[in-house]
Amino acid sequence: MDTLFTLATLAAAIRLAVPVAVAALGEVLTERSGVLNLGLEGTMLFGALAGYTGARVGGPWLGLLAGLGAGAACGAVLALLMVVVRADQIVTGLAFTLFAVSATTYLFELSYTIGEPPPRIESLSMVPLVVIVLAVLAGVWFLLTRTVAGLVLTAAGDAPGAADALGYRVAHVRSAATVAGCALGGLAGAMLVCGPLGLFVQNVTAGRGWVALALVVFARWRPGRAVAGALLFGLCDAAQLRLQGTATAIPYEVFLALPYLVTLVALMVRARRSDTPAALAIPFVRGRSR
Repeated sequence: MDTLFTLATLAAAIRLAVPVAVAALGEVLTERSGVLNLGLEGTMLFGALAGYTGARVGGPWLGLLAGLGAGAACGAVLALLMVVVRADQIVTGLAFTLFAVSATTYLFELSYTIGEPPPRIESLSMVPLVVIVLAVLAGVWFLLTRTVAGLVLTAAGDAPGAADALGYRVAHVRSAATVAGCALGGLAGAMLVCGPLGLFVQNVTAGRGWVALALVVFARWRPGRAVAGALLFGLCDAAQLRLQGTATAIPYEVFLALPYLVTLVALMVRARRSDTPAALAIPFVRGRSR
C-alpha cells in the first residue's frame, strides 16, 4: 500500500509539474533577454482557452498548436508594449494578466451556459506531455549554451550596450525572446487543459504562472534548475492533495497553501545567490540604457 501510495504521488507530481515547467522555461528565455514578463499567468490563460477550443475542434494535438499560437500572439502584444513602446514592464505585465482573467472568462461564457459543466475534451497521456517537456528543456538549453543566438540573447539581458555596439539589434532580440517565451507559456496553458484535466474552467491556471515566475529566480535563470523547481512544486501539490484525504483536524486550506509556501521559502533561500540579468526590466534606447 505504501509503495502504491508513493508511486501514485510521484505520478501526480509529474502531471502537476508539466505545465509549470514549460512556462518556466519560456520565462527563462524572456528574462535572459532582459524582459520581465509578469503577463505569464495571463498568457497561460489565453493558451489554455485556445487549447481547449482547438482540442474540441480537432483533438488535443491541434489544441497544443492553438495554445502555442495564442501564446505567440500574446507575446507579440507584450513585446510591442514593453520593448517597442517601452512601457513599464511591471505595470504592463500585471495589467495584461488582469485583462486575461476577465477576457478568458467572458469568451468562455459566450460559448457555454453558465452553471452547466463544460464538455470534456480528449486528453493526451502523460507520456507525450513528458516528452514535450524534455524536448523543450533540451531546446532551450541548447539555444542558450551552444548557439550564437543564445549568446546574443544573454548579452541583450546582461550587456545590451555591448550587444548593440557589435551590431545586434537589442530590441529585435528582446522582441523575439518575448514572443518565443510567451509561445511556450501558451503551450503550457494548453498542456494543462489538454492533459489529464481535459476541460477548461474559469482561472484554470490557478496561479501557476506566478509560480513559474518565482521558479525562474529560484533556478537562477538556468533551464534545468527551473524544471527541477517545477518538479518540487508538483510534488508538494500532489502531497497536499493526498493529505486532504487523510483524517486530520488541520483545515484543508493549509494543505492548499502548502505548495505555494514551499515555493516562497525556496525562493527566499535561493534569492540570496541570485544571478539576475543585469539589464532585466530596464528599457534599452540605442546608445544608452535607462
